[in-house]
Amino acid sequence: MNEQHLHRGNLLWESSRMFLPEHKEALLERRMELNKVAKPELDEQELEEIGIIVTDSLKHELDVQITYWQDGMFYALIGIVDRIDWHCKKIKVKAGDEPTYIAIDCLKSVVRL
Repeated sequence: MNEQHLHRGNLLWESSRMFLPEHKEALLERRMELNKVAKPELDEQELEEIGIIVTDSLKHELDVQITYWQDGMFYALIGIVDRIDWHCKKIKVKAGDEPTYIAIDCLKSVVRL
């Protein structure tokens, strides 16, 4: 038997191996989906503490660090609370040039700086 045929590896299927950009994008999206976390559920005491800190930041223009949930990921933001909209259940935070609106039920923590 020819020794070369026994040690050729997996060359038979080598030409059919490919990875399209669409495959790569789908793989990255799948990884992002697996890393997502559930929306936090805060109890009444935690919501009350967050409300006190947010109100202090609004009245006295104090910097706060806000950790919030959006689309399965947690984000951190440092700024000053500019407005509390009870009707839409959102707070407006001035951080940099553009204001950011955050839903109150998506807050995880608010810390004074």
